[in-house]
Amino acid sequence: MTTHAKQFNDAMGRINPGDDAAHAQQAHTEVSEALKADPKLKDLDISPILIGSYKRQVSIRRVKDVDVFARLKKATASTRPGDIMDHVAVVLEDTFPDRVERQHRSFKVDFPDFDLSVDVVIARPCVKHPEEHWQIPEKIEEDGNARWVETHPDRMTELTTEANKTYLLNADDAKSGAYVRVVKLVRQVRRTWGDDQPGGYYFEVLTWHAFQDLQPEESTLAGYLTVVLRHIADHLPDYESDGPVDPTLDGKTIKSKATPEQVRQAAKRMAEAADLAESALAEDDACRSALQWQELLGMTHNTDDPEHIFAMPEYCTADGRTKADASLTRGSVTVPAGQGRYA
Repeated sequence: MTTHAKQFNDAMGRINPGDDAAHAQQAHTEVSEALKADPKLKDLDISPILIGSYKRQVSIRRVKDVDVFARLKKATASTRPGDIMDHVAVVLEDTFPDRVERQHRSFKVDFPDFDLSVDVVIARPCVKHPEEHWQIPEKIEEDGNARWVETHPDRMTELTTEANKTYLLNADDAKSGAYVRVVKLVRQVRRTWGDDQPGGYYFEVLTWHAFQDLQPEESTLAGYLTVVLRHIADHLPDYESDGPVDPTLDGKTIKSKATPEQVRQAAKRMAEAADLAESALAEDDACRSALQWQELLGMTHNTDDPEHIFAMPEYCTADGRTKADASLTRGSVTVPAGQGRYA
Protein backbone atom coordinates (compact mmCIF):
# COMPACT_ATOMS: atom_id res chain seq x y z
CA MET A 1 0.00 0.00 0.00
CA THR A 2 1.37 3.41 -1.04
CA THR A 3 -0.25 6.63 0.26
CA HIS A 4 2.18 9.36 -0.90
CA ALA A 5 1.45 11.81 1.92
CA LYS A 6 3.93 14.43 0.67
CA GLN A 7 2.71 14.30 -2.92
CA PHE A 8 -0.92 14.63 -1.82
CA ASN A 9 -0.02 17.59 0.37
CA ASP A 10 1.73 19.24 -2.57
CA ALA A 11 -1.24 18.41 -4.80
CA MET A 12 -3.55 20.40 -2.51
CA GLY A 13 -1.39 23.44 -3.20
CA ARG A 14 -2.03 23.04 -6.92
CA ILE A 15 -5.76 22.56 -6.40
CA ASN A 16 -6.27 25.53 -4.10
CA PRO A 17 -7.49 28.78 -5.70
CA GLY A 18 -4.32 30.84 -5.17
CA ASP A 19 -4.59 34.40 -6.51
CA ASP A 20 -8.26 33.80 -7.33
CA ALA A 21 -9.07 34.02 -3.63
CA ALA A 22 -8.11 37.71 -3.43
CA HIS A 23 -9.90 38.48 -6.70
CA ALA A 24 -13.04 36.70 -5.52
CA GLN A 25 -13.08 38.68 -2.28
CA GLN A 26 -12.65 41.99 -4.11
CA ALA A 27 -15.41 41.20 -6.62
CA HIS A 28 -17.77 40.14 -3.82
CA THR A 29 -17.05 43.37 -1.92
CA GLU A 30 -17.68 45.61 -4.94
CA VAL A 31 -21.03 44.02 -5.73
CA SER A 32 -22.13 44.00 -2.09
CA GLU A 33 -21.26 47.67 -1.61
CA ALA A 34 -23.24 48.63 -4.73
CA LEU A 35 -26.32 46.83 -3.42
CA LYS A 36 -26.04 48.24 0.10
CA ALA A 37 -25.74 51.80 -1.22
CA ASP A 38 -29.16 51.75 -2.88
CA PRO A 39 -31.89 53.49 -0.77
CA LYS A 40 -34.70 51.07 -1.58
CA LEU A 41 -32.59 48.02 -0.83
CA LYS A 42 -31.30 49.71 2.29
CA ASP A 43 -34.92 50.16 3.49
CA LEU A 44 -35.40 46.42 2.97
CA ASP A 45 -32.36 45.89 5.22
CA ILE A 46 -30.26 44.23 2.56
CA SER A 47 -27.48 42.06 3.94
CA PRO A 48 -25.35 40.38 1.26
CA ILE A 49 -23.25 37.41 2.30
CA LEU A 50 -20.85 35.13 0.49
CA ILE A 51 -22.08 31.61 -0.13
CA GLY A 52 -21.08 28.72 -2.38
CA SER A 53 -17.94 26.64 -2.69
CA TYR A 54 -15.63 29.63 -2.17
CA LYS A 55 -17.30 30.46 1.17
CA ARG A 56 -17.09 26.82 2.25
CA GLN A 57 -13.40 26.76 1.24
CA VAL A 58 -13.95 23.80 -1.09
CA SER A 59 -13.48 25.64 -4.39
CA ILE A 60 -10.63 24.52 -6.62
CA ARG A 61 -8.36 26.29 -9.06
CA ARG A 62 -9.57 28.14 -10.97
CA VAL A 63 -12.41 30.05 -9.34
CA LYS A 64 -14.68 31.16 -12.17
CA ASP A 65 -17.64 32.48 -10.18
CA VAL A 66 -18.50 33.76 -6.72
CA ASP A 67 -21.99 33.54 -5.19
CA VAL A 68 -23.48 36.52 -3.36
CA PHE A 69 -26.68 35.88 -1.42
CA ALA A 70 -28.48 39.22 -1.12
CA ARG A 71 -30.80 38.81 1.86
CA LEU A 72 -33.64 41.34 2.13
CA LYS A 73 -34.33 40.99 5.84
CA LYS A 74 -37.40 43.25 5.87
CA ALA A 75 -38.99 41.87 2.71
CA THR A 76 -42.47 40.42 3.33
CA ALA A 77 -44.76 37.88 1.72
CA SER A 78 -46.10 40.68 -0.48
CA THR A 79 -42.70 41.33 -2.06
CA ARG A 80 -42.99 40.42 -5.72
CA PRO A 81 -39.87 38.78 -7.10
CA GLY A 82 -40.31 40.37 -10.51
CA ASP A 83 -40.46 43.87 -9.06
CA ILE A 84 -37.43 43.46 -6.85
CA MET A 85 -35.46 41.78 -9.63
CA ASP A 86 -36.25 44.70 -11.94
CA HIS A 87 -34.96 47.12 -9.34
CA VAL A 88 -31.79 45.17 -8.64
CA ALA A 89 -31.13 44.99 -12.38
CA VAL A 90 -31.10 48.79 -12.56
CA VAL A 91 -28.83 49.09 -9.52
CA LEU A 92 -26.28 46.64 -10.88
CA GLU A 93 -26.35 47.96 -14.43
CA ASP A 94 -25.80 51.51 -13.20
CA THR A 95 -22.72 50.39 -11.26
CA PHE A 96 -21.40 47.80 -13.69
CA PRO A 97 -22.53 48.94 -17.17
CA ASP A 98 -22.44 46.31 -19.92
CA ARG A 99 -21.28 43.68 -17.43
CA VAL A 100 -24.61 42.42 -16.06
CA GLU A 101 -26.56 39.46 -17.37
CA ARG A 102 -30.03 38.76 -15.98
CA GLN A 103 -30.76 35.08 -15.43
CA HIS A 104 -33.83 33.14 -14.26
CA ARG A 105 -33.22 33.63 -10.55
CA SER A 106 -30.01 35.64 -10.36
CA PHE A 107 -27.71 38.20 -11.95
CA LYS A 108 -24.30 37.49 -13.37
CA VAL A 109 -21.82 40.36 -13.03
CA ASP A 110 -18.65 39.95 -15.07
CA PHE A 111 -15.21 40.95 -13.81
CA PRO A 112 -13.10 40.55 -16.95
CA ASP A 113 -9.90 41.76 -15.31
CA PHE A 114 -10.15 38.81 -12.91
CA ASP A 115 -11.60 36.38 -15.43
CA LEU A 116 -14.44 35.56 -13.05
CA SER A 117 -18.04 36.56 -12.40
CA VAL A 118 -20.30 37.19 -9.42
CA ASP A 119 -23.73 35.53 -9.27
CA VAL A 120 -26.18 37.61 -7.26
CA VAL A 121 -29.23 35.85 -5.80
CA ILE A 122 -32.00 37.89 -4.17
CA ALA A 123 -33.69 36.33 -1.14
CA ARG A 124 -36.47 37.11 1.32
CA PRO A 125 -37.18 35.50 4.72
CA CYS A 126 -39.01 32.19 4.39
CA VAL A 127 -42.69 32.54 5.29
CA LYS A 128 -42.68 29.24 7.24
CA HIS A 129 -39.23 29.52 8.81
CA PRO A 130 -38.34 33.25 8.83
CA GLU A 131 -35.65 32.86 11.49
CA GLU A 132 -33.66 30.18 9.66
CA HIS A 133 -34.52 29.72 6.02
CA TRP A 134 -34.79 31.96 2.99
CA GLN A 135 -36.71 31.97 -0.25
CA ILE A 136 -35.40 32.79 -3.71
CA PRO A 137 -37.27 33.23 -7.00
CA GLU A 138 -37.69 29.99 -8.91
CA LYS A 139 -38.37 31.68 -12.24
CA ILE A 140 -39.50 35.16 -13.17
CA GLU A 141 -42.26 35.18 -15.78
CA GLU A 142 -42.91 38.03 -18.20
CA ASP A 143 -45.74 39.38 -16.03
CA GLY A 144 -43.48 39.45 -12.97
CA ASN A 145 -45.11 36.47 -11.28
CA ALA A 146 -42.95 33.78 -9.80
CA ARG A 147 -42.94 31.13 -7.12
CA TRP A 148 -40.55 31.63 -4.24
CA VAL A 149 -38.69 28.44 -3.28
CA GLU A 150 -37.09 27.64 0.06
CA THR A 151 -33.32 27.46 0.51
CA HIS A 152 -30.81 27.41 3.35
CA PRO A 153 -27.32 28.03 1.88
CA ASP A 154 -25.66 28.76 5.22
CA ARG A 155 -26.52 25.28 6.45
CA MET A 156 -24.09 23.62 4.02
CA THR A 157 -21.33 25.84 5.36
CA GLU A 158 -22.16 24.69 8.90
CA LEU A 159 -22.21 21.02 7.85
CA THR A 160 -18.87 21.43 6.09
CA THR A 161 -17.27 22.95 9.18
CA GLU A 162 -18.67 20.18 11.38
CA ALA A 163 -17.43 17.42 9.07
CA ASN A 164 -13.98 18.95 8.81
CA LYS A 165 -13.68 18.90 12.61
CA THR A 166 -14.88 15.31 12.80
CA TYR A 167 -12.78 13.59 10.13
CA LEU A 168 -9.08 14.14 10.67
CA LEU A 169 -5.81 13.03 9.16
CA ASN A 170 -4.15 13.13 12.58
CA ALA A 171 -6.30 12.28 15.58
CA ASP A 172 -4.08 14.40 17.81
CA ASP A 173 -4.31 17.52 15.66
CA ALA A 174 -7.70 19.23 15.50
CA LYS A 175 -6.44 21.38 12.61
CA SER A 176 -5.80 18.40 10.35
CA GLY A 177 -9.31 18.27 8.92
CA ALA A 178 -9.64 15.82 6.05
CA TYR A 179 -13.16 16.53 4.84
CA VAL A 180 -12.56 19.83 3.04
CA ARG A 181 -9.48 18.44 1.34
CA VAL A 182 -11.33 15.34 0.18
CA VAL A 183 -14.19 17.45 -1.23
CA LYS A 184 -11.62 19.39 -3.26
CA LEU A 185 -10.00 16.19 -4.49
CA VAL A 186 -13.40 14.77 -5.49
CA ARG A 187 -14.19 17.98 -7.36
CA GLN A 188 -10.86 17.65 -9.17
CA VAL A 189 -11.60 14.02 -10.08
CA ARG A 190 -15.03 15.04 -11.40
CA ARG A 191 -13.45 17.80 -13.45
CA THR A 192 -10.90 15.36 -14.88
CA TRP A 193 -13.16 12.36 -15.47
CA GLY A 194 -16.64 13.81 -15.87
CA ASP A 195 -18.63 16.22 -18.01
CA ASP A 196 -20.27 19.52 -17.13
CA GLN A 197 -23.21 17.72 -15.53
CA PRO A 198 -23.74 16.70 -12.80
CA GLY A 199 -21.86 19.69 -11.45
CA GLY A 200 -19.41 20.31 -8.66
CA TYR A 201 -21.97 20.99 -5.90
CA TYR A 202 -23.78 17.75 -6.78
CA PHE A 203 -20.55 15.83 -6.17
CA GLU A 204 -19.91 17.80 -3.00
CA VAL A 205 -23.25 16.57 -1.66
CA LEU A 206 -22.40 13.01 -2.73
CA THR A 207 -19.15 13.35 -0.79
CA TRP A 208 -20.98 14.56 2.30
CA HIS A 209 -23.32 11.56 2.14
CA ALA A 210 -20.34 9.23 1.70
CA PHE A 211 -18.79 10.52 4.92
CA GLN A 212 -22.10 10.23 6.79
CA ASP A 213 -22.74 6.69 5.56
CA LEU A 214 -19.21 5.33 5.89
CA GLN A 215 -17.99 7.20 8.97
CA PRO A 216 -14.45 6.60 7.62
CA GLU A 217 -11.49 6.48 9.96
CA GLU A 218 -8.65 6.74 7.45
CA SER A 219 -5.33 8.34 8.29
CA THR A 220 -4.33 9.52 4.80
CA LEU A 221 -5.85 11.52 1.97
CA ALA A 222 -5.25 8.56 -0.33
CA GLY A 223 -7.33 6.34 1.93
CA TYR A 224 -10.17 8.82 2.37
CA LEU A 225 -10.35 9.62 -1.34
CA THR A 226 -10.40 5.96 -2.33
CA VAL A 227 -13.30 4.90 -0.09
CA VAL A 228 -15.30 8.04 -0.94
CA LEU A 229 -14.91 7.58 -4.69
CA ARG A 230 -16.14 4.00 -4.42
CA HIS A 231 -19.18 5.10 -2.42
CA ILE A 232 -20.00 7.79 -4.98
CA ALA A 233 -19.60 5.36 -7.89
CA ASP A 234 -21.84 2.79 -6.21
CA HIS A 235 -24.62 5.26 -5.42
CA LEU A 236 -24.71 7.48 -8.50
CA PRO A 237 -26.95 5.03 -10.44
CA ASP A 238 -29.63 5.61 -7.77
CA TYR A 239 -30.01 9.23 -8.86
CA GLU A 240 -31.02 8.98 -12.51
CA SER A 241 -34.49 10.39 -11.74
CA ASP A 242 -33.98 12.37 -8.54
CA GLY A 243 -30.80 13.79 -7.11
CA PRO A 244 -29.32 12.93 -3.71
CA VAL A 245 -31.08 14.12 -0.57
CA ASP A 246 -30.43 17.77 0.20
CA PRO A 247 -28.56 17.89 3.55
CA THR A 248 -29.84 21.41 4.22
CA LEU A 249 -33.60 20.95 3.76
CA ASP A 250 -35.79 18.14 5.08
CA GLY A 251 -37.56 16.16 2.38
CA LYS A 252 -35.81 17.87 -0.52
CA THR A 253 -33.40 16.55 -3.12
CA ILE A 254 -30.60 18.29 -5.01
CA LYS A 255 -31.69 19.71 -8.35
CA SER A 256 -29.46 19.24 -11.35
CA LYS A 257 -29.50 19.96 -15.07
CA ALA A 258 -28.07 16.49 -15.66
CA THR A 259 -30.12 14.13 -17.81
CA PRO A 260 -30.52 10.46 -16.80
CA GLU A 261 -28.00 9.55 -19.50
CA GLN A 262 -25.49 12.04 -18.08
CA VAL A 263 -25.94 10.54 -14.60
CA ARG A 264 -25.39 7.05 -16.02
CA GLN A 265 -22.26 8.21 -17.81
CA ALA A 266 -21.01 9.93 -14.65
CA ALA A 267 -21.56 6.70 -12.69
CA LYS A 268 -19.55 4.75 -15.27
CA ARG A 269 -16.68 7.22 -15.21
CA MET A 270 -16.62 7.43 -11.41
CA ALA A 271 -16.49 3.63 -11.24
CA GLU A 272 -13.41 3.75 -13.47
CA ALA A 273 -11.91 6.46 -11.27
CA ALA A 274 -12.63 4.43 -8.12
CA ASP A 275 -10.99 1.36 -9.70
CA LEU A 276 -7.90 3.41 -10.45
CA ALA A 277 -7.76 4.86 -6.92
CA GLU A 278 -8.03 1.39 -5.39
CA SER A 279 -5.29 0.11 -7.67
CA ALA A 280 -3.03 3.07 -6.82
CA LEU A 281 -3.57 2.61 -3.08
CA ALA A 282 -2.91 -1.13 -3.20
CA GLU A 283 0.19 -0.84 -5.40
CA ASP A 284 3.41 -1.52 -3.46
CA ASP A 285 5.69 0.02 -6.08
CA ALA A 286 5.75 3.71 -5.16
CA CYS A 287 6.46 4.97 -8.68
CA ARG A 288 3.79 2.88 -10.38
CA SER A 289 1.37 3.99 -7.66
CA ALA A 290 2.28 7.66 -8.19
CA LEU A 291 1.67 7.37 -11.93
CA GLN A 292 -1.85 6.10 -11.24
CA TRP A 293 -2.62 8.90 -8.79
CA GLN A 294 -1.35 11.35 -11.39
CA GLU A 295 -3.74 9.92 -13.97
CA LEU A 296 -6.62 10.08 -11.51
CA LEU A 297 -6.21 13.75 -10.59
CA GLY A 298 -5.31 15.04 -14.04
CA MET A 299 -4.14 18.55 -14.85
CA THR A 300 -4.89 22.07 -13.65
CA HIS A 301 -7.71 23.64 -15.67
CA ASN A 302 -8.09 27.14 -17.13
CA THR A 303 -4.53 28.07 -16.25
CA ASP A 304 -1.86 29.65 -18.42
CA ASP A 305 0.55 26.79 -17.80
CA PRO A 306 -1.33 23.53 -17.11
CA GLU A 307 0.52 21.16 -14.81
CA HIS A 308 -0.12 17.80 -13.23
CA ILE A 309 -2.01 18.07 -9.94
CA PHE A 310 -0.09 15.09 -8.58
CA ALA A 311 3.66 15.40 -9.19
CA MET A 312 5.85 12.33 -9.47
CA PRO A 313 8.25 11.81 -6.55
CA GLU A 314 11.80 12.96 -7.28
CA TYR A 315 13.09 9.38 -7.31
CA CYS A 316 10.63 8.38 -10.09
CA THR A 317 10.72 8.84 -13.84
CA ALA A 318 7.80 10.34 -15.74
CA ASP A 319 6.70 6.88 -16.92
CA GLY A 320 6.43 5.43 -13.43
CA ARG A 321 9.78 3.72 -12.89
CA THR A 322 12.39 4.35 -10.25
CA LYS A 323 15.32 6.29 -11.64
CA ALA A 324 17.65 3.54 -10.45
CA ASP A 325 15.73 0.93 -12.46
CA ALA A 326 15.50 3.22 -15.48
CA SER A 327 19.29 3.54 -15.55
CA LEU A 328 19.64 -0.23 -15.91
CA THR A 329 19.49 -0.85 -19.63
CA ARG A 330 19.96 -4.15 -21.43
CA GLY A 331 23.62 -4.68 -22.23
CA SER A 332 24.84 -2.06 -19.75
CA VAL A 333 28.31 -2.76 -18.41
CA THR A 334 27.74 -0.76 -15.21
CA VAL A 335 25.03 -0.65 -12.56
CA PRO A 336 24.17 2.08 -10.06
CA ALA A 337 25.90 1.96 -6.68
CA GLY A 338 24.01 0.07 -4.02
CA GLN A 339 23.05 1.28 -0.56
CA GLY A 340 25.92 -0.46 1.26
CA ARG A 341 23.80 -3.32 2.66
CA TYR A 342 24.83 -6.95 2.10
CA ALA A 343 23.25 -10.23 2.98
